[in-house]
Amino acid sequence: MQKFENLKILKFDYCEYLIDTPDVSCLPNLEKISFKLCKNLVSIHNSTGFLNKLKFLSAEGCCKLRYFPPLELISLENLKISRCKSLQSFPKILGKIENLKYLSIYGTSIEGFPVSFQNLTGLCNISIEGHGMFRLPSFILKMPKLSRICVNGYSHLLPKKYDKLSFLVSSNMKYLDLIRNNLSDECLPILLSLFANVTYLYLSDNNFKILPECLKECRFLWSLRLNECKSLQEIRGIPPILKNMSALRCKSLNSSSRSMLVNQVLVFFLTKVFDSIFHNLECN
Repeated sequence: MQKFENLKILKFDYCEYLIDTPDVSCLPNLEKISFKLCKNLVSIHNSTGFLNKLKFLSAEGCCKLRYFPPLELISLENLKISRCKSLQSFPKILGKIENLKYLSIYGTSIEGFPVSFQNLTGLCNISIEGHGMFRLPSFILKMPKLSRICVNGYSHLLPKKYDKLSFLVSSNMKYLDLIRNNLSDECLPILLSLFANVTYLYLSDNNFKILPECLKECRFLWSLRLNECKSLQEIRGIPPILKNMSALRCKSLNSSSRSMLVNQVLVFFLTKVFDSIFHNLECN
């Protein structure tokens, strides 16, 4: 292997009989490693996690993969581990990784992130999709650049310790997508208090019955989607600057809440009309 010490790209994609990956510690210049769709791959060698120049790492579609080594990849920009349905835990992050901006995970058995996940200090966008249980960790509230979270398809999101975190608010979170997560009336107020600075909030296809009054505290909320919330009966609060709201096929919504929505639309429309009139008058 030492003959290939200047090698930059190593691809084992679609290797049907690959069970374990080789030791790559003697390939220090690797920038890209891919084990995509190696359907019998069970584990990845520890040496893969200590390549200082590695920018791209993919084990996407390795359905039998159970072990992912700890990562100390200071140059990592792209990590692909979706469709690894046997993978139950996210790899431990041993040192700060600043260049990984976007992380998308779907089709795994991962139920949460380790505390070391905070070492992904450059992470801006997380997208997770699956089924069963996923515990959204409290430390994401402190991640410095994280502004967008999308978690879809899970039945449980918050551990009980979140009940003690009402004094914390994520200051950077602008986009929160929690579609199809079986959100309950107990869980929703906690989420709204933790992410009170969101601009875009998507809660479609959930099971809560009440949109709580504390939604008014989301002072920057501009767009809200509640489509397919078939159990939703009552809306108790509307944010002050809400401009875009969709509540299609909310068949249980009571008449007073429907009237509130209509009034909100009228207020928004009249505000736009008057603003336009005053603008024209000022120009003339």
